[in-house]
Amino acid sequence: MRDLLVFALFVGILPLSLLRPWVGICAFTFLAYNRTQDLTWGFARSLPISQLIAVAMIIGWITIEYRPIPFRFSRIKAMVLLLLVVMISIIMNQVRWEAQGHRFSDLVKVIFVSLLTGAFLINRFRLRTLMAVMSLALGFYGAKNGVMYALGGSSIAGPGGMLKDNNDFALAMVMNVPLLFYLSNEMKPLKYGKYISIFMKAACLLSLLTIMSTGSRGGFLALGVTMLIMALKTKWKLPALALLVIVGLAGAALAPKEYQDRIASIFVSTGERDSSAQGRLTSWLVATNMIQANPVWGIGFSNMVYDYNRYTQGVYNEEGSTDQKARVSHNSYFQIWAESGTIAFLLFMFMIVGSIVSLGVLRLRSKRNGDLWVIPYCDAIQVSMCAFMVGATFLNRAHFDFIYQLIVVATVLPVVIQAERKLQKQVSGKKRSRLAQDVWVRDSNPFVKVN
Repeated sequence: MRDLLVFALFVGILPLSLLRPWVGICAFTFLAYNRTQDLTWGFARSLPISQLIAVAMIIGWITIEYRPIPFRFSRIKAMVLLLLVVMISIIMNQVRWEAQGHRFSDLVKVIFVSLLTGAFLINRFRLRTLMAVMSLALGFYGAKNGVMYALGGSSIAGPGGMLKDNNDFALAMVMNVPLLFYLSNEMKPLKYGKYISIFMKAACLLSLLTIMSTGSRGGFLALGVTMLIMALKTKWKLPALALLVIVGLAGAALAPKEYQDRIASIFVSTGERDSSAQGRLTSWLVATNMIQANPVWGIGFSNMVYDYNRYTQGVYNEEGSTDQKARVSHNSYFQIWAESGTIAFLLFMFMIVGSIVSLGVLRLRSKRNGDLWVIPYCDAIQVSMCAFMVGATFLNRAHFDFIYQLIVVATVLPVVIQAERKLQKQVSGKKRSRLAQDVWVRDSNPFVKVN
């Protein structure tokens, strides 16, 4: 039954993705984060649904609704440069294309879809729709897995793909909490928006249980920082902080003993904690050796797993040998720095930190200019990026598609604000529902009346 339902939705969405490529962007985004096919067990599981939707979307973009990618923004340029630097890092080092090719093609897809998202974000309606798609795609698992855990389910991993690992899944859930929290009320103007808003609020709470269900200590730390930032962003900072402490103590008291012990291992010296912490520290030291030996282009994209023991000088394991079992950096910043070099690392940090800073500035300007509707978007994306920065300290997720798409949304947000201002001037005294906010025709002017 699930296979037939997924197949029917695919049959309906595929032609729409061609005729209205904006629909294709939303469908591709939903499938990327929701992993809908992983919920099936039959023929639909192996269908190339995402690939076909992407092809139809690209054809529709070129032939029906062509909108240029906004390369005028520095962070968009940095994203393209990052891709070029990663490619150069492959060429400048030992090429293992049988292993690197798949990962590099995935990175190309991630960046291209993110850039195309920026081209299509022409107004507030599309911004709202995209954020609804992203938050609901992950919110589904936040709600489902949270209910399962509350009913006695054990440690739960993600649906598949990049989210299969429990730590990666926890990071995605933490990043989605601010989107669900800040944007739930913004969804009310959508069709069935009232119910979407209620679901997002429920999913936000249940996502806390889902994060707990993963048993991820990195997810716990990222969630703690995220909740702290959210508390400090409120008008009532002291009450919010007090409530956060109360909820945290209550959660710690009611959490299963297994989870309490796992979190306690972060702060209390145990065998598990020492082994895990030492493994990460060792990986960071090895990555540092790689950076010092290859500061410009790194050791080559995706080469760490093969060249790891070549850079273990001065790093010893418990047996006193330099041979190490680990093959990854356990840190997104060391990952991209060691594999692709200093230039790639600086571009990566510029995109994330630059987006966080620009969102803070944009929030202040919007408050001063009366564009109050922008504030929830600024808060949601900014806190989500901060969550990524904390979680990325313990995970190899330098090329996580979620963060790249958020960077692009943050970058083009000023364009959406200008479009909304222009729209409000043009429709003064008229109902906005009479306007085509979601324009799919090839037209440079996105503000067209609907007869």
